[in-house]
Amino acid sequence: MTEIQLVQLLKEKDEQAFKLLYKYYPKIRSYLRGFGASIQEVEDIYHESLYIMMNKLDDPQFELTSSVNTFLFGICKNKYITLSREQKKKYDDDWIDNLTSETELNVDVQEALKEDRKYELAQKALRQLEDRCRKLLNAFYVEKRRMKEIALEFGFSSDRVAKTQKYRCLEAAKKNYQRG
Repeated sequence: MTEIQLVQLLKEKDEQAFKLLYKYYPKIRSYLRGFGASIQEVEDIYHESLYIMMNKLDDPQFELTSSVNTFLFGICKNKYITLSREQKKKYDDDWIDNLTSETELNVDVQEALKEDRKYELAQKALRQLEDRCRKLLNAFYVEKRRMKEIALEFGFSSDRVAKTQKYRCLEAAKKNYQRG
């Protein structure tokens, strides 16, 4: 079944299409568990992400520009990041309540702000890349796809050409990051 057919069947609320979405679950579960998510958190995130994806597909103005797998993976990843931040905030709030030294707080806040700034700069650097570069880097680093597969999908003559292009995209991202 092609991606276009899958999307159409999902829009039609086809039960078989929903069942096909669960073939992505093990990969997403493994990824989230690797970052410390519990089984229950993974299940909750996956189901919430399915709900979000279906709402997006129902929106006539929404245009899916990636594979269903990539889109669903991205939603799950963002849901987990949000959950982690909320849990961290709760932990940090509890920790701050027990903190006695203002100096310790200032140092930790400054470090956290530096880390947040680095993360924001990295996101901005990636957003500034051409769409093709973003997709190539996503296929390699997020989806963990092989260079041969990437070469075929992107129309490169060999996996060596794909590797060279990935390197160029990564260098462009680094330059964007350094420019801030």
